[in-house]
Order: sequence, then C-alpha cells, then structure tokens
Amino acid sequence: MRFLVAALAAVSLTGCLYTDVRMPRAYRSATPADVKAAPADAAVTGRSCMRSLLFLFAWGDAGYAAAARDALKESPDAVLYDVKSDVKLNSYLLGLYSQSCTIVTGRAGRP
Repeated sequence: MRFLVAALAAVSLTGCLYTDVRMPRAYRSATPADVKAAPADAAVTGRSCMRSLLFLFAWGDAGYAAAARDALKESPDAVLYDVKSDVKLNSYLLGLYSQSCTIVTGRAGRP
C-alpha cells in the first residue's frame, strides 16, 4: 500500500518543476528571393537542446530561434535562408534522462 501511495505521489508531481523550457513551434525563414543569394553562400548548421531528468526537472532552450542564433554565430550580420530543421530526441534509462535537440541547417546570405 505504501508503494502505491508513493507511486501516485511521484506521478502527480511529474512535470511540476519545468522552468523556462522552450521547444520548437514555428519558424519562418527567408527564401533565396528575399536575400541577395549567391552560390558562394556558406552552408551553416545550428543546434539547441533541452534536457529532462527523472520526469521532474527540465531545462534548456530547444527552440528554433536559439538554433538559428547558433547557426549564425560565425557571421551574426548574415541572414539565414533555405532552412531545414530536424528534432533529435535521445532518451536514456527508460526516459529518466532525456535530451531533445533542434537542428537547423541553412545557408547564410547577405541581407
């Protein structure tokens, strides 16, 4: 009986301590027609991640904006266009620790 009460208490607290966690929703990127696209524009990749522990604690920014900032860290004045995105989820020990990363790939062009 004690185990059942402890299990119900743990389940009821699941997800209570998630603070400032960001996940991807939507992102509108520029098209080659919107920027001065050139064949010499560099291909860039950015990554942003959030982590979760014991289904109770979560932290990090796995949003598109953070991944786009990471992609443009070498040339912050550039514009990201022709963007493709992916979400990668790694889960360990039956999900007790998990990591979700947003990966953004695109080309860095002049505004």
